Amino acid sequence: MPRRAGWYVQALRLTACALLAWLVWQLWHLSTYEAADVVWVCAGTGGCGTGHFASVGPFAGLAAAIGLGVAAARHLHRSAPGAVVALSAWAALAGWQDALADGKVTRADTSAWFLLVPVELSVPTWLAVLRWLTAAGLAGACWGACSSLYRTAAVARFLRGRASAPGTLEGWRSLGRRHGEADLLFADERGVRHRVPVVVGRRALTRETVLAVYDPARPGDAARTRAALPRKEAKP
Repeated sequence: MPRRAGWYVQALRLTACALLAWLVWQLWHLSTYEAADVVWVCAGTGGCGTGHFASVGPFAGLAAAIGLGVAAARHLHRSAPGAVVALSAWAALAGWQDALADGKVTRADTSAWFLLVPVELSVPTWLAVLRWLTAAGLAGACWGACSSLYRTAAVARFLRGRASAPGTLEGWRSLGRRHGEADLLFADERGVRHRVPVVVGRRALTRETVLAVYDPARPGDAARTRAALPRKEAKP
């Protein structure tokens, strides 16, 4: 793909993510801000209904959040699920806080997301639950970001001056249920071939190619070499 076209596609993806994030915020904010205005009419058969859009706000917000998570995974990697949960919970929290500020509800009121969570809770309880969910989502996003940075060796590549090159793995010596030692074969920037033992996870064996991250001054040093697993396989 031409470089200009690549940047255009990336710009479109980022724009789509931004629009989805805005939609997620609006839907979850609406679902709590307008919760007090939802009036349910129950028939004698036991079924209940309402014409207020806020009643389906949580479902629409959940669908938009899933879409955002899928779209943002390319850029946020493993931090995407936690970030989406944090954004959704924060938006719902802001909706309750705005409803309190505008006098739509009081702290003595109880409410329920009738279809999503059919449990009556007081407004302060909802605020506490949503604060906890926001914090949990942020913690999950931070853990996911650290995991992705380690998996892709981004810190070593961009902050520690390590070089990278396409590589392949040969052999497997188990070191436990999830990790083992394999030989990493790659050519450094001068074209010299190296075979370096590295510790990798079993999932690395599913890759045809990996990314060899090494010290340009000591490319054969096992202590300064590792195999990274970017989202896309390294091109030979």
